[in-house]
Amino acid sequence: MNIHQAEIQLAGARHLRWLPDGVVVSDDGLLISGWALSVWDRQDRVRFLVNGVAFDKLDWPLDSSYLTATFPDIPHASLSRFFAWHPRTPDRNLFPDGFARFNVTGPLGEHRLSYRTAWYLADPASEVGMPTPEQIERVIGKPDEQAYRLGGATIVKRVEQLLLERFDRPLASFESILDWGCGAGRLCRYLTARSSAVTGIDIDPDNVAACAYLLPKARFLQVDLMPPTPFPAAAFDLVVGLSVLTHLDEPVQDAWLAELQRITRPQALLLLSVQGLAQMSLYRAPPEMALAAHEKGILDNGANAQLTDVLADQTYYRDVMHSRDYILTHWAKWFDVLDIIEGMAGNQDLVLLRRRTD
Repeated sequence: MNIHQAEIQLAGARHLRWLPDGVVVSDDGLLISGWALSVWDRQDRVRFLVNGVAFDKLDWPLDSSYLTATFPDIPHASLSRFFAWHPRTPDRNLFPDGFARFNVTGPLGEHRLSYRTAWYLADPASEVGMPTPEQIERVIGKPDEQAYRLGGATIVKRVEQLLLERFDRPLASFESILDWGCGAGRLCRYLTARSSAVTGIDIDPDNVAACAYLLPKARFLQVDLMPPTPFPAAAFDLVVGLSVLTHLDEPVQDAWLAELQRITRPQALLLLSVQGLAQMSLYRAPPEMALAAHEKGILDNGANAQLTDVLADQTYYRDVMHSRDYILTHWAKWFDVLDIIEGMAGNQDLVLLRRRTD
């Protein structure tokens, strides 16, 4: 067995653990489907939970032979598919606090860190208007409204729980929140339910216009490909940047890290995502790529075509990977790197940073 390939597979099994690929909400209840991996627990001891309790009906394990190409060495990967059903009842609120929480756990159930593998879906009755399929595709790579909603709600809820766990701070306690690279508002649509002080910026003018129309509770600005932004120094005390630095080469990355340092307050928190081994497992990335990223620190794999229709500069938007050591050392020029949490940000790794006090 190639040890690097084994580590990539184990990262997916350990830090992602499971992945939903369909959720149907009807007048009768909730139906969720997907796959779940188990390395240490027997499959008959794995638990499927909604809002902390077992689903009423579970079909598991089912054939998932397609997963053997992704996880050839993970036990029972070929029998990891499931369908789980939870009916509505008069005394059961499927969306407490506006969200349904789904999780797959070991036999002991959820604990204080289980939010890191939980997936969340907002109550469809509370959803605002959606961007177009084309706008969604430029953000997540496919015109899938359900994946867009599920991913956005999950990332915001995980961020919310992380801030409570590590700093005992709810989102509402931050005075000024920046969604850096807001795209079509995948995060902003849920951030605005927790805070009235959300700003979204992006280089995509079409998506910025869509956000301004669909999400009037936040403010949105188009920014240039390179800083500076129009914000004054120390404007924000929380920054979320999902899959932005995964698309910037090193000189552009460094310019933006310096700008984020300028526009954040002392002790501000930043949560920025990067590609890690967990996401590589889903993409079936060759271990040679992970090894190259480890050796170089930052690896530019070439241009990314997702923003071709909205950017004049076709070389700006890249596919970029970072090593953990590179993040811990190079990014420390601008911020204290507090943690790198694997697989927590829409399958990417989440880097937790803090602005130093000058």
